[in-house]
Amino acid sequence: MRKRFATFAVLFLCGALAFADASDKEALSAANAMVQRFADSWNHADGVAYGENYWPEAELVNPSGAIVSGKAAIVKEHVDLWAGPFQGSHVTGKVRRVQMLGANYMMVDFDVQLSGFTKAPPGAPPGTVALDAHLKHVMERRHGNWKILSAQNTMVAPN
Repeated sequence: MRKRFATFAVLFLCGALAFADASDKEALSAANAMVQRFADSWNHADGVAYGENYWPEAELVNPSGAIVSGKAAIVKEHVDLWAGPFQGSHVTGKVRRVQMLGANYMMVDFDVQLSGFTKAPPGAPPGTVALDAHLKHVMERRHGNWKILSAQNTMVAPN
């Protein structure tokens, strides 16, 4: 009986590890896809595409510390930026870390570099031509779709 239990336990553990590995790969794939959509929509100043990353009740803390509530408000803030100081700007992004917070939640840390803006944001030194930022997004999976529930954008202070 003990031998059968030990065999079952080993098989169960191997199955759980394989599931976790598959789940981690799916999460990393979803995180990379989100960052790619983020960059593509930013670089095309496409508010509709940008909004596809967010759940309707999402919240964003922008680099100035202001809290923007709801997908529509988040999209509007970005459309306004693209029509103003960030018109013609370009971002690149790369996932730095994915941390699972449960079966349907993950935290995605990614880094972006923003360039090509017409006016640097408040607090940037004169002559700034590129800005780096660390973004932290809590993503939730609903009906097989991963989208942002909460986001924090932190600009990196220039050296």
